[in-house]
Amino acid sequence: MASILGAYSISYKGLKLGKHSFDFEINNDFFAEFPEGEVKEGTLTAKVMMNKQNNLLEFDIVIKGKVKVTCDRCLEQFFLPIEYKGFLVAKIGNEEVEDQADIIFLTEDDHEVNLAQYLYESIHLSLPLKRYHGLKGSSIEDCDQEMLKYIKFEDDDQAEVDPRWQALKDLLNNNN
Repeated sequence: MASILGAYSISYKGLKLGKHSFDFEINNDFFAEFPEGEVKEGTLTAKVMMNKQNNLLEFDIVIKGKVKVTCDRCLEQFFLPIEYKGFLVAKIGNEEVEDQADIIFLTEDDHEVNLAQYLYESIHLSLPLKRYHGLKGSSIEDCDQEMLKYIKFEDDDQAEVDPRWQALKDLLNNNN
């Protein structure tokens, strides 16, 4: 793994049983390690509470910050606030098993767990399907007003209705 992503590792071998807290800063250098990703810029903080047990690590993870996305309305880029809360389990055993969703398998020889991939995927999963100015505390006034002139919204009261469709609607309403 690249040296930047190594900063997102937790060395658990020497830690006592019980809860331990870790903070990670996620920035543009982090996103540069994932060139295939949609997000290229952002500033976030990941707070990780690890509960170490015999042969089991439990992680409560909270990610807060903002990432740069493209507005679906005006196509301008803007910073969208995001928040993610997740739970991850790492099981420690003798055999190597393929990871599953929210479960990582570690061998007895492992001494650390790297959370970079999990953090990256969690950030992307926290993004809403529709992204636009005015969402989650961002400002709708920042939308490119020139571009909005070319867009008709579904709830636009001034939208012209084709007279043929209006005649069919009238016919349907008269039958009810």
